Amino acid sequence: MAHEIPRRKMKQSAGSRIFDICNIVFMVLFCITVLIPFWDVLVRSFSRAQDISYMHINLVPKVWTLDAYKQCFQDSEIVMAFVISVLRTVSGTAVHALVCCMAAYALTRTEMPFRRFITAVLLIPMFFSAGMIPAYLNMKRLGLLNNFLVYILPSGFSIYNTIIIRNYFFSIDKGMEEAASIDGASQVRIFTSIIMPLSKPVIATVALWQMVGQWNAWFDNMVYCRRTASLTTLQYLLRRMLDTMANSAASGGVEAIGALVDANPDTIKAATTIIVVLPIVAVYPFLQKYFVEGIMVGAVKG
Repeated sequence: MAHEIPRRKMKQSAGSRIFDICNIVFMVLFCITVLIPFWDVLVRSFSRAQDISYMHINLVPKVWTLDAYKQCFQDSEIVMAFVISVLRTVSGTAVHALVCCMAAYALTRTEMPFRRFITAVLLIPMFFSAGMIPAYLNMKRLGLLNNFLVYILPSGFSIYNTIIIRNYFFSIDKGMEEAASIDGASQVRIFTSIIMPLSKPVIATVALWQMVGQWNAWFDNMVYCRRTASLTTLQYLLRRMLDTMANSAASGGVEAIGALVDANPDTIKAATTIIVVLPIVAVYPFLQKYFVEGIMVGAVKG
């Protein structure tokens, strides 16, 4: 029986130990600054209006209640708005990931004519923007105003994400593509059967970015679909509810304040924050294992 070789621990210098301790203290303090405000918002959403303290952090609700959430969901538009938000997030993320992957695969083909010129042209919008007014006029001429596609098409492509995916594609062994080509596989078959399955980390990373952006978007709803109730997203609807409630409290005087004893705008704001954040928090753990690998390889390779 072979004797096991004892492992020797590397002796750290005093400077290294101090550096590690400072890193640990910094990360603990950083986590506290993130978790405590989030917990305070969560407690506010389950608290009564009269129990909220503005002088210190609310650690535990004095009386658990769902009044704030009931106030959020009493609007008949909330279900439709939630469906629209889910549809735009799912379809927008799928279209964005597919278009960026196809563009990235095309840019990895060294035999493609004018590849460098096309890449340079695609980089221009990454640094320069025409502004909101030309964008609005463009959407109007394309017939996208008050159209569900206005949530999908303008965000369907990103040169930044395309470059990250392209760099990841460069890290894939070319031998597998050559072997598939010898067996008679077409470029479409190579892309769907080899490149895409091997690129799950970077695709999941880009999809997560796009998913968060689509779910939290409300400005495009306000600009392009403001007068179409059937296309209202959850974020814009909740923002409109908060604005309406705040304006009512500001203009109604004592009567409005008395009517809001059980429906404080602050508790409503906390509840809407939890509603908006919860889906992303639920999805993120399933994509986290791909995130680090995808962003690191996609950023440094190529």
